[in-house]
Amino acid sequence: MCDLLSNLYKQPEKYGILLAMEEEIVFEQRTVWSVLKKMILPGVIVLIVLAIFFVGAKVNAEAHHAMQEARDVRVALRLVNLECAATGDALYVPEAADGMLEGASRRVRELSYAEGQIVLTGWDDENSMPRSFTYRKGPFLVEYMAIDGGSATDGRWEIYYAFHILTYTTEWNQ
Repeated sequence: MCDLLSNLYKQPEKYGILLAMEEEIVFEQRTVWSVLKKMILPGVIVLIVLAIFFVGAKVNAEAHHAMQEARDVRVALRLVNLECAATGDALYVPEAADGMLEGASRRVRELSYAEGQIVLTGWDDENSMPRSFTYRKGPFLVEYMAIDGGSATDGRWEIYYAFHILTYTTEWNQ
């Protein structure tokens, strides 16, 4: 029995027993910094992550909306081309700022319900379809490029997100 007690005292962890005499009780001092670290800081990090997630989801949804409007513009361009062909005019005018016959841009926006700016940069006369155009709505720029040898529904779409950062003007008073 004495051997058991002496072994228990020498190696208490072997028997799963901690001796109260050897333990020291340490009280944690609560400071402002320790409260911030344990409660507020993780909450702020979670809020930042959620904000980034929701902003990304909103930008993604708006990009899909701009893409859908650009697809409607492509269909409207083909319809306006038919209207122009009936009057003997060509829709695509490379010299124009928007690449279209005067008034055609307004008609394309009416048919497609698009609110952005449309610039026709290429037209395929053989297939009567746009070869390339850009559509800008707000901070989104959608570029369409037809695939050579592809059908009327084939094409490559690229969506860019840009925002105005700085306006810099200089005036030289001499």
